[in-house]
Amino acid sequence: MGSFLELQTRNKNYGKILHITDTHLFAEDSGSLLGINSNASFLAVIDDIKKGNRQYDLIVATGDFVQDGSKKAYARFAEQINKFNTPCVWLAGNHDNYAHMQEVFANYQLADNKIVLLGDNWLTILLNSQVVGQAYGFLHESELEFLHNTLTEHSHRYALIFLHHHPIYSGCHWLDHHILKNYEQLEKVIQKHPNVRGLGWGHIHQKQDYVWHKCKAFSTPSTCFQFKPECYDFQLSSDDAPGWREITLNTNGTIDSEVYRLKNNRFLPDISQNGY
Repeated sequence: MGSFLELQTRNKNYGKILHITDTHLFAEDSGSLLGINSNASFLAVIDDIKKGNRQYDLIVATGDFVQDGSKKAYARFAEQINKFNTPCVWLAGNHDNYAHMQEVFANYQLADNKIVLLGDNWLTILLNSQVVGQAYGFLHESELEFLHNTLTEHSHRYALIFLHHHPIYSGCHWLDHHILKNYEQLEKVIQKHPNVRGLGWGHIHQKQDYVWHKCKAFSTPSTCFQFKPECYDFQLSSDDAPGWREITLNTNGTIDSEVYRLKNNRFLPDISQNGY
């Protein structure tokens, strides 16, 4: 069983989570991906969040932090997140160098805990779906056992699970080659544990919301470019701005969440690109 982080919530009636994903940062300010300066779009998202003056109990970051694999890019992320003065937990995406993440994030006191006990009622679990060198995801048996054991030990708490890869088909044929390959095994664990009330991920650079086995399931937009929904082949969206998701965990076991995006979006991708 992994070590856990125990946090009290600011409000006794609910817990608030900020979900950020797929920042794709570079060491250098000039770094650009698919026509977007992802460092600049990330800073714009952080500025917009801070302008909202909302208080969070926890920040969850679900992978693909950097595009160039550099420690400096991971440090860029950590420096901005630390400005919130809020605990942040994280997991790896398919683009991430796990060793670099651990080293840099430890220097900035970003928690390596994969279990968070939030308030008196909630449990947050982070799963590692990374397959080194591959774009698709997979949960090894040890991760599935970790999930089952954690849900069993804390069966009196409602649970919200995070991973990087999508366990539900996105509707984009090309993206669904990069799905969580053994999503059926995750599904079986969730079906055994009625205390699971939510499941969140990144990876697909889109906002999607589902009800899956009586729990809320959702993806959160990237802080840089977005993929166009419902496409057979690779396409970028020129309509959807960089964004983030705010999640409210209510004491009765329900989840409310809302996606926010940059207004007056100036981060427009090069839609002529056919991959990256």
